[in-house]
Amino acid sequence: MPATPIEYLLELEHARFPVHVRDPELIQAIATLKALGCIEADITPPLDLRSSFRNYESAVVVKITSEGITELALAYG
Repeated sequence: MPATPIEYLLELEHARFPVHVRDPELIQAIATLKALGCIEADITPPLDLRSSFRNYESAVVVKITSEGITELALAYG
């Protein structure tokens, strides 16, 4: 389990898309990365920041954006 969203982004760099996720902690990382513009993802039900991440059923990561690639380069060279 990645400790931070950027570590999860590093894992996603080697994934085959789309990536389907049901783990609430990973969904929270996905929501953070999506808010930062690092990935394109769909979260079900639609993201509501007033809800607990335990209420989310799934997320599908479609791709890493150019911003995400830049963040990886800054974090990991």
